[in-house]
Amino acid sequence: MIHEILVCEGDRVFGDMSVIRELSLAFVNLDYRQIRELIRKALDSGASASEILKAMQEGITDVGKRYEEGEYFLSELMAAGEIFKAAMEELTPHLTKANTTSIGTVIMGTVKGDLHDIGKNIFKTLLQSAGFSVHDLGVDVPAEKFVVETRKSGADIVAMSSLLTTTMDQMRVVVDELKKAGLRKKVKIVLGGNAITEEFGKEIGADAAVKDAVLGARLCREWVKG
Repeated sequence: MIHEILVCEGDRVFGDMSVIRELSLAFVNLDYRQIRELIRKALDSGASASEILKAMQEGITDVGKRYEEGEYFLSELMAAGEIFKAAMEELTPHLTKANTTSIGTVIMGTVKGDLHDIGKNIFKTLLQSAGFSVHDLGVDVPAEKFVVETRKSGADIVAMSSLLTTTMDQMRVVVDELKKAGLRKKVKIVLGGNAITEEFGKEIGADAAVKDAVLGARLCREWVKG
């Protein structure tokens, strides 16, 4: 269920809220048309692209909290991710002129043999909205590619996804290959997927194993802050 928290008449929004605040709240309403209008209104009023991006980040973070609390469901979380990506298309031309600093770099992908990417894509959007630079390697990614891209990017975090029990062991292969390449101690490793357990994560030497994209994104933020 999408909860209305703004008092509207037609396409107009009333109240004493600033445009930036309205934009953040529009994310909670999952109202893409309003978000597009507010982005343009904010730019016209002199707000910086960085300020607008921060409001968008706050909005999608709020959606994530509502998901954790059971107020929103996976469908709302997925919708928020798609809205964020679409809104970024509106904002990106202006961000290229702004001073935006990444809080960290994440290499991510679904491991070899697995073609599922819905959870990975939600996680990616949450990371990007938090300010991470994300290198998405896609699906069916061999261990060697994780190693090459980790070295090339100087990543802080390696995130692997697997939905199938038959492909889980590929995560172990990636961890072992990162060790052989001398990269394991330089990165945090997080695993995701319905079949993944904390015990499995500990067994193969990962730093965390989660079934929830929101929790995974929060862990990544804590790691770079720490």
